[in-house]
Amino acid sequence: MRTIVLALGLVTLFTSAVPGRAAEPAARAADSTAARCEHGVKKTLCARCNPKLVPVFKAKGDWCGEHGVPESQCARCNPKLAKEGVK
Repeated sequence: MRTIVLALGLVTLFTSAVPGRAAEPAARAADSTAARCEHGVKKTLCARCNPKLVPVFKAKGDWCGEHGVPESQCARCNPKLAKEGVK
């Protein structure tokens, strides 16, 4: 049962964190009010706060090897993220 819950969580993670995918307006509004960590990322998706997510992001091809964070969370490579509060 635990494996099924984890698998469903990962599916949710990747369907909501795909780079370049346009979020629906309601989803964007929910993201802006979602609990964010000290890095400016949703707490449940932050690979720096939750290192267990690192292999998941790497397996999906969403990894910035230069900065050691998911590419979708790399404010150095994506200045637009920095403007949105991602550190």
